[in-house]
Amino acid sequence: MNDLDHTSPSSGYSPNDQLGVIAMGGVTLGIGYLGMGLPQHYYQPLFAALTLVVLYRHKRLLPGTGAKRWILVLINFSIFCLLYKLMIGGGVSHPFDWLKVPSFSTGTSLPEVPWHEKIIPDFKVEMRPIPEISDWSIDITKIQTLLLLSTLAGAVFRFQPFASLTAVILVLVSIPTFAAFDWDWVILFLIGSGVNFYLQSPIKAASGPDS
Repeated sequence: MNDLDHTSPSSGYSPNDQLGVIAMGGVTLGIGYLGMGLPQHYYQPLFAALTLVVLYRHKRLLPGTGAKRWILVLINFSIFCLLYKLMIGGGVSHPFDWLKVPSFSTGTSLPEVPWHEKIIPDFKVEMRPIPEISDWSIDITKIQTLLLLSTLAGAVFRFQPFASLTAVILVLVSIPTFAAFDWDWVILFLIGSGVNFYLQSPIKAASGPDS
């Protein structure tokens, strides 16, 4: 009876449950920041917000009660931002920035150069980028987003070969991005995220002591 008295029927949370989820979410966010840093593209919070709306709309996450409800929403939103950074966090890449050509230069045009150096110039070799080639860039995040949407569309329409192909391409495109993350922290972040969402799920509430 005590549990029923302190638990909202619409949320399945007790006050202690909500505090525990908030604490777990805060720790998870700290670990995620250590592993990946902050989101760097507006696509990530956009998809995080859409995902959160869908999950709450279909009651896949319990909303919580009181002022703590909005703290949980903010924590969940931030966790999804980092999860989407893991999937579409490639940013802008310059694949040919390593491509440079040797360039010869001298300092004989300077007025303070001694006369003997003007007669026998001191040549210097410098590696310089090729204009419009070395500085060419590509937005990896947009490519990852297109592949992610294609994978989701294939899954929704149950076109498994297409969804599997786009998922594999997404992983291959994301390999350079994955290499930039600290995976010791990322693995802990993924585990913490899973536990965090499980604690907020109706399945957890249904399997509690009142079930």
